[in-house]
Amino acid sequence: MKHLFNLSFLFLFTACASSIPEIKATNNDITVDDFRSHIGYLASDGLEGRMAGTKGDKLAKDYIVNHFTNAGLPAKRSVEVQEHYVRPSRMSKEKVLTYNIIGTLPGNDPLLKDEYVVIGGHYDSTKNPAFSRNTLFDRISNGADDNASGTAMTLELFEKYASLNNHKRTLVFILFGGEELGLLGSRHYTDNPTIQLDKVQLMVNLDMIGRLDDEKNVYLGGVPTAKDLDKVIDSFSVDSNLNVISYDHSVSGIQSLFSRSDHYNFYKNDIPSLFFFTGIHPDYHTPRDEIDKVNFEGLKLISNLVDKVVGEAANRSEKFEFKPLPAEANEQPPMKMEVTLGVMPDYAYDGKGLKIDSVIAKRPAKRAGMIDGDIVLKIQDTDIDDIYKYMEALSTLKPDSKVKVTILRDNEELVLDVQF
Repeated sequence: MKHLFNLSFLFLFTACASSIPEIKATNNDITVDDFRSHIGYLASDGLEGRMAGTKGDKLAKDYIVNHFTNAGLPAKRSVEVQEHYVRPSRMSKEKVLTYNIIGTLPGNDPLLKDEYVVIGGHYDSTKNPAFSRNTLFDRISNGADDNASGTAMTLELFEKYASLNNHKRTLVFILFGGEELGLLGSRHYTDNPTIQLDKVQLMVNLDMIGRLDDEKNVYLGGVPTAKDLDKVIDSFSVDSNLNVISYDHSVSGIQSLFSRSDHYNFYKNDIPSLFFFTGIHPDYHTPRDEIDKVNFEGLKLISNLVDKVVGEAANRSEKFEFKPLPAEANEQPPMKMEVTLGVMPDYAYDGKGLKIDSVIAKRPAKRAGMIDGDIVLKIQDTDIDDIYKYMEALSTLKPDSKVKVTILRDNEELVLDVQF
C-alpha cells in the first residue's frame, strides 16, 4: 500500500508540481488530520526530497510561506524569506540557494512584546541516494520524520497562536534550510538575526518528533539551560501521558546529541533552548523515512506539551535566566589526554575527518592558523576518521610537543604545524 499511496502523490505533483494545497478554514485546534495533511505534502514523492537547492526545497518554501501568510487570519503577522547560499556537499565548489522562512506574530503586551519566543525546526531533508534498479521510490529521501514532522508542528502552532492572538511576547516561527548540511540555516539566522537575540526568552526546536514509541518516550534536551525551566516542564509533563526524558548532551548512546540540531546555534548565543525529539530509528537518513511510519496520534500528544511550554514562555512575567550546560566530555580532554587543539567540533558533520565548528582564541589550533570550517584529516600519521580517532590521536601527545596536522579547507589539503 505504501507504493500505491506514493504513486498517487507522484502523479498529482508531477502533473502540477508548483500547486500548493489550499489552506482550509483555520482555527485554534491542532488535529491529527492537520499533521497528516502537512506531512502528506512535504514528504510526498512529488517534492523529490527537500534537499537544499532542489526543486523540492523551493516547493517546500512556497508551501510554508503560504501557510504563514494565510493561516489564522486576520491576526497581524510579518512573513520573511531569508535567502542564503550553501554548499550541497563537502566536495562541491558551487553554492546553491536555500531559505529560512520566518513568520512573526507580534506580542500583545505593551512591555513584553519587545521580547521573543522562537519556535521552529528545519524543513530540508537529506540528499537522495544513487538510483536503485529495485524500485524508483526507494531512491527518494522524503524525510517524513526528519523533519516534515517538526515542520508540520511548527506550522500548526503558528496557526493556533495566530487564531487566538492572545500571547504577550512576540512569537517568531522559523523553518530553516540547510540544517542537514551542518546547521547552516540556523547559523545564518543567528549571524543575521531579524530580532534582538539578547531579548529571546526561549528557543523551542522541533526535530524528528514523528516516531513516538509504545512507551511514549520524548527526549527533551536543554532543560538545564535556564533557571527553573525544569519546574515548568515538570508541571506540564506530569499530566501529559508522555514519558519526558531530560538530558544534557547524550541519549540512547548518541554522543553530543544536544549539539546536533538548530537550537544549538541559539544556545551558543546564550539563549535558553529546548530540543524535542522522539529518537533515532533504523530509517534515519534513509529513503525508508516515509509517512506511513509516522505516529500521528503521538504528534498530537507532543504538540499538547509543546503548546503549554510555548504558552508559558510567551506569557510569564519573568524572563528565563540563561545557564550554560556543564562542559561536554568531547569538549574537554579526558584524564588520559594531556593536550587539546582548542576547537569546538561540528557534531552535525558526518563525513570523514573532524570538522571544526569554531576555533577557540589563544589555543593551539588558533595559533597554527586553523579557522572555522576546517576539517582535520590527519594528526601526524594518524588518519582522523571521526571524533573518536581524533581523541585517540591526541591522547598520545604530550604538552610542548609539535606535530603536523593535515586539514581540508575549500577542497584543498593543507599541512599546519601545531605547537601544544
